[in-house]
Amino acid sequence: METLDLLAKVELFKHLEPGALERLAAQVRLLSFPGGHPIIRDKDASDGLYIIKSGMAKVTKGAAETAGLEAVLGILRQGNSFGELGLIDGLPRSAHVTTMAPMECYFLSRESFLAALKENPEIALGMLPAVAAMVRNANQWVAQLI
Repeated sequence: METLDLLAKVELFKHLEPGALERLAAQVRLLSFPGGHPIIRDKDASDGLYIIKSGMAKVTKGAAETAGLEAVLGILRQGNSFGELGLIDGLPRSAHVTTMAPMECYFLSRESFLAALKENPEIALGMLPAVAAMVRNANQWVAQLI
């Protein structure tokens, strides 16, 4: 039940019907990481979605022209997720995610996600509002920068 409750709070899945959410929850596994551990690195192959059960992580992006310089894009806590875009498109990662303290995450592999999607296309319909919200948020962020 705990896995199902946490999945239901993930922006990408919060509009899913209970049955579709249960099918995804059955595919999730729990992973543990020590503090200071890189979970994903920029340009790594996308393996799936991570949902933080406990602990914290930081999302960073390195400056291409300045070695060793990085910008902190966000701090992630319980209930936050990362890897959503790679889950959908399978393209390489776009940032680094490193634990700030020991962390437990639920992990949904891209392979399991795609299999569930083929079996239950309604999952895609439930995800559309969250994907649209991501694009709108990115547009607003770019507009603020300009």
